[in-house]
Amino acid sequence: MAEQDRLKNRLVPLDLYKLTRRNNCGECGQQTCLAFATQVIVGKEDIDACPFFDKPQINALRERLDEQIRSGIGVSRESFEKTMEFLHEEIKKLDFPVIAESLGAQIRELSRQPALIFPYFGDSVLVTSSDIKREKGGELSPWEKIFIFNYVLGGAAQPSGLWIGMESLPNSVSKIKSLQAHCELPLAHSFSGKMPLLSQLVSPLGIEVSLKDESVDFAAEFHVFPKLTIRVLFWDEAEGFPCRAKFLFDSRVLQILDLESLIFACEQITDRLIQGGMGTDPATSK
Repeated sequence: MAEQDRLKNRLVPLDLYKLTRRNNCGECGQQTCLAFATQVIVGKEDIDACPFFDKPQINALRERLDEQIRSGIGVSRESFEKTMEFLHEEIKKLDFPVIAESLGAQIRELSRQPALIFPYFGDSVLVTSSDIKREKGGELSPWEKIFIFNYVLGGAAQPSGLWIGMESLPNSVSKIKSLQAHCELPLAHSFSGKMPLLSQLVSPLGIEVSLKDESVDFAAEFHVFPKLTIRVLFWDEAEGFPCRAKFLFDSRVLQILDLESLIFACEQITDRLIQGGMGTDPATSK
């Protein structure tokens, strides 16, 4: 009976969304208040990242939310359904032929409706107002669909060509630790002493680049979307210093995606490289 009560009374993103200013100011690092509320509910964002919450109201929910996240009650399903519902409504407001060029996309007719087609991690995706599919078939995860919808809604800006670390992006303090823990440290651990292996794994996700002004052992740029490229630098282990990896972004990246989406993109790069390395003959990496 207690478990049924907990399910019935669980917090959902809209519960938290109603307590925000609902003005999508971006102070929390998310593009919308609903996106922020969703990330808090699934435990991927700190509830205190919004500076405008009424503290007594939030403190009253905090213990309940913490317990819910620990229990995992309805978290993934609820957050996905609410987020997709919101994104679908936002996508319907867009004029695909008008925004296609800014996104680096092309228009294709599907069932007499315009669809966007553009590159995504070496593949191509088709985006309609109701769904996203790989051009050549194959499933996209629910979180990849949210990620791609966020790119379309962001109205991609022209990159500046100036590369910066996440520490230079506003409101990124909480994300820097996530980037290090989930991406930079695992990459450094997996490819320490294996720089030649990285050269094999980069294609077709991106390209190896030569940086004359940087004392790095390996560098690559990963073309996530037409207007979103992420650079990764590696310094191999040497003379008692451990291997190190660092992600860099265009200085205008937050005009393209929110911070949470950037972390997701970096995790995708990390997972694909590490998984690719696990399937490579160790003898060829030396």
